Amino acid sequence: MQSNSMRRDPSAHAARSGAESRWGRIEQGAAESGIWRSFIVLTVLLAGLAATSLYSYLLFHTIAEFVAIAIATGVFIVAWNARTMRENGYLLVAGTGLLFVAGIELVHTLAYDGMGIFAGYDANLPTQLWIASRYLLAGTLLAAPLLLRRNPGPREVFAAFAGVTVLLFLSIFVVPVFPDCYIVGSGLTPFKIWSEYIIAALLALGAVAVYRVRNAFSPRVVAHLLAAVLVLIASELAFTLYISVYGLSNMIGHLLMVLSFGLIYVAFVETGIRQPYALVFTGLKSSEERLRREKNRLAQYLDIAGALFVVIDRGGQVALINRRASEVLGCPADAAVGEPWTERFIPPTERERCRALFTELMQGEIGVNERVRMPVATVDGGERIIAWHNTVLRDGNGAVCGILSSGEDITEQQYAEAALARANAKLNLLSGITRHDILNQITVARAYIEFAGEDNENPGLQTCLERAHAAVGEIQKQIEFSRDYQDMGLKEPAWQRPESLIRESVAELTLPPDLRVLTDLGNFEIYADPMVKKVFYNLIDNAVRHGGEVTEIRFSCEKAGQDLTIACEDDGTGIVDDEKEAIFRETYKRRHSHGLFLVSEILGITGMTIRETGVFGKGARFEITVPNGGWRAEGERE
Repeated sequence: MQSNSMRRDPSAHAARSGAESRWGRIEQGAAESGIWRSFIVLTVLLAGLAATSLYSYLLFHTIAEFVAIAIATGVFIVAWNARTMRENGYLLVAGTGLLFVAGIELVHTLAYDGMGIFAGYDANLPTQLWIASRYLLAGTLLAAPLLLRRNPGPREVFAAFAGVTVLLFLSIFVVPVFPDCYIVGSGLTPFKIWSEYIIAALLALGAVAVYRVRNAFSPRVVAHLLAAVLVLIASELAFTLYISVYGLSNMIGHLLMVLSFGLIYVAFVETGIRQPYALVFTGLKSSEERLRREKNRLAQYLDIAGALFVVIDRGGQVALINRRASEVLGCPADAAVGEPWTERFIPPTERERCRALFTELMQGEIGVNERVRMPVATVDGGERIIAWHNTVLRDGNGAVCGILSSGEDITEQQYAEAALARANAKLNLLSGITRHDILNQITVARAYIEFAGEDNENPGLQTCLERAHAAVGEIQKQIEFSRDYQDMGLKEPAWQRPESLIRESVAELTLPPDLRVLTDLGNFEIYADPMVKKVFYNLIDNAVRHGGEVTEIRFSCEKAGQDLTIACEDDGTGIVDDEKEAIFRETYKRRHSHGLFLVSEILGITGMTIRETGVFGKGARFEITVPNGGWRAEGERE
């Protein structure tokens, strides 16, 4: 519907697009201005931190660590509150990991040499805590892009980081297995130095991983994240050089650390808050764009479809209509939406039936996808006949929320069918009258032939009269066959029960008293021409007439894959192999009428076939194959 309105009013769409573009530029300009302000603040902060080191290195260290802790905590707050809107797992993993990194760094800050909080420990303790936090940080920034598409659960992520953090604290404080990192008087241990190199390598791998999935982020965020990781690597390398925890390289490492966390802040917090349409990664925006594209594509598909599509809500109002439907109704799509379907688009004579149909569909009282012919009223006062297929729509809870109707305009087809039916009726009337007159003349001809033969003793003439009598009888059979053949296909096929048809046929036939007709067909129906009863009638009559001493005729059925096979067997003489196919031809032994040819033709109307598979001398066996979809359990509905 949106696409229709957009096409109808391109100027409005252009104005709206222009306004959106201007707003986007204003919003982007404001975001860039805010980011530049953040960089200025960050620069001033770094300069101030460097200045505090001249007064007190302990003060410098404490402020630097607290800034990093505050940024990490802020990132976690953003990530945790956005967990239900996330398209991937990066923000959740990175934010949660930074929270626990901040926790270890807090203990590291409190344990720093000169703070005097952890009595009995020297400078090795804060250095161990530092290395532990760096390993956790590097692991977080590497794992986050690797888990981007996996969408791990928030509880699982939180529990995993909590478990790792607890193990690190236990290895340092409770079971001191964590290697020494700093020895007073000697400086950094080889473990600490190599750990910094390993951490730098892990950070580099994290940068590569982020770059490989860069399409999941906005370009601004990718740039800030990569810059933050590169600054972190430089920070780690600086921490491999210091001898004293109050040395210059240590200070440079902390300044670079604050800068890297500042870049993370700009990427995760500043950009996310000031420019929400380019959130930390473009998951939400891309989802909206993808949804918009899908809606536009669906609208396009519906518009180019030749069928009519109408969605009617629970209240009976039009919720959606495609271009073809609006063309047939003569009503623009945006004008039709919201209108009561029955009162607005159904002729008065059909409204009660339409309301009843809608109620039954909403209440589930009738099956869906059944073809229903229902006229619609056009805006110009005309009517069109539509063949509808109705489908129930349900909401997330399974409750019925509307009806989707797809229709085909069959107005011209209906007129053509009506005209053809009238023409067929006239032709049938004419052929019926002609057939009646011919049969009357045949009766007269037979009478004269019989009169001529009564008083005539000439053998040659008597033979000619007998042949003439037989020829007239054959003509009568041909005329009677044309009556049966004419009736095939005049009416629509219907679901019929073979068991009932066989019983009716037996009741109409004059059968030998010692003949038994047995049925074992079950309660199923076949979709066949209304004349299908003649199939079973002719099979029984054919067995009696041509099967010899037949005492039993049995009807049974069995499934053959998805098809159904109906078998008719007798205990007569059977049919020789050379004639098993010929018996279904129109030209086969015309003196025996066209019974089996007629059977084959009637079955073929709905795709059924028949063949003879019996053994000559043991009886005939006719197998009728009903294709999948042409049979069903009695009472079953599609």
